[in-house]
Parts: sequence; structure tokens; C-alpha cells
Amino acid sequence: MTMPPPHQSPGPYGPPQPNPYAQQPYQHPPYPQQGYPGQQGYPGQSAPGGWGHPPAGPPQRKNHTWLIVGITLGAMALLFALSYIGNLGSDSERPAKTFPEATYRLTVPKTLLANEYKLVKDGSADADADAQKKGYGAGPDAHNVKAVIGSYTGTATDAPRGLVLTGMYGQFNDPAQPRESLLDGMRKADGMDEPNPRKTITPPGSDVDMTCTVMLSTDKDGTSTVPVCAWGDDNTAAYVAFLTPAAAKQDPDTVDLNATAQRTLKVRGEVRQPIG
Repeated sequence: MTMPPPHQSPGPYGPPQPNPYAQQPYQHPPYPQQGYPGQQGYPGQSAPGGWGHPPAGPPQRKNHTWLIVGITLGAMALLFALSYIGNLGSDSERPAKTFPEATYRLTVPKTLLANEYKLVKDGSADADADAQKKGYGAGPDAHNVKAVIGSYTGTATDAPRGLVLTGMYGQFNDPAQPRESLLDGMRKADGMDEPNPRKTITPPGSDVDMTCTVMLSTDKDGTSTVPVCAWGDDNTAAYVAFLTPAAAKQDPDTVDLNATAQRTLKVRGEVRQPIG
């Protein structure tokens, strides 16, 4: 008589679980419904015991998380800046002025800083559509304004990192206005704080001043430090935020903003392109 095979115990943690990242490429959520780091259900957050093992401590921040918070803050900053500029006056109220010639625009390249970063999402079209829907005008000192938002992930494999480009291009009679408004918008986002005064820095080789600062992003997992610099010129205004685990742990007072300004200048040289 043939004996049935012995019963197989599923083990202390149940049957083996498939790798949650195996053959499941990351899908970015529709703009702008991104969450903040630590928010339940954000992309890239795995369930406890996802590999058939008990949890080994609190969930770790994933590279995708940095990008999500970056795009979200970028969108808020940009819409705040457009709203502020729009509230200064509509096209019909604009006095006759001579605006700078439109000779440069902002682009969202596939890579930045010698392939150190690669593009994950270009949210520029959505930002423009949202601004138009809300009726944001250009104000008396800005003309033909277009929005730009780009989120990048680092290509190095040693540690997750990200870069966020948020800005606008057009014709600006007062370039400092959109530059400062973009940073104000970032500061006003939920969970954000700006502990120290902003610094004006002109990195070597730059034809414009930059405003640099440190933002603190707080969620249920803790507080992260985010260095950021912004520029403004006759045609373009933008900020660049650098998101790395090393910077996230820094005391805001110890961040080297001169180095941040120098890297921002390099990004500006790649994204600011002649029209035509």
C-alpha cells in the first residue's frame, strides 16, 4: 500500500512570499496625487515580511520616496509662485512695459550632471494645465510664463539619491520675484520648515546671484535636511533641491551651501537653453 507523502509544514512565517519588487517595475502615481515619505501606501513601500521573514525594524526610506516628496513639493512651490505673480495683476491691468527679449527657456533633460541623474518624471505639462485651470495670471512684471517640474533619481548604486528641478520661464522684469516665490512655496508646503535665513551666493563663473537655503522636511519617520538653491534671470527662474541620505541627516547649520550653489550652477547650464 502506497503511503501518502508526509505533511509539509508551512514554516513559522507561512509559505514563502515572492519578492515584491521582482518583475514589477515602479509605477509612478498620477500627478499630483503623490504622498509624502512615510504616508501609507506610497509607491516603493513593501509590506512587513515581504520576503517571508519577520520585520527587521522600521521601514527604510526608498529612493522612490525622495522623488515623490520632491515632485509634490515642487508642484506646491511652483503653483504658489504662479499664484503670487498672478495676484500682482492681470494681463488687462498690465501697464505698457518693455519686457526682456525671450531668448532662453528651461528644459527637462533625460539626464543631468554628466549622467549622474536620470529623469523619472517630467510634470511640466500638468503644472501648466493646473495653473491655467486655476486662472493664474502672469502679473505686471512677468510675461508668457511656462512651468517646469522635473524629478530625477541618481544612477549610482552605492546609495539612493534624487534631484528636483522646479521653475518657470518667460520674460521677467524682476527676476528676484519668481526666485524668492518658488522658495516661499516650498517652505509653505505641509511638513516643511526653513530654520535659518537664506543666503545670497554667487558661485564662481555665474552671471546671476543665487538664493540658497536649507529646508527641513518632517513626516512620521522623522526630519530630513534638504539643501536647495534658486536662481532668477530675465527669462528663467528655478530651484534645485538635492536629496541624499547623507544630507538628510545633517544639521542645517553644517550644510555647505556654497557647494550646493556650485552644483546648481551646473544644472542651470544644462537646463537653460537658447530658444530656436
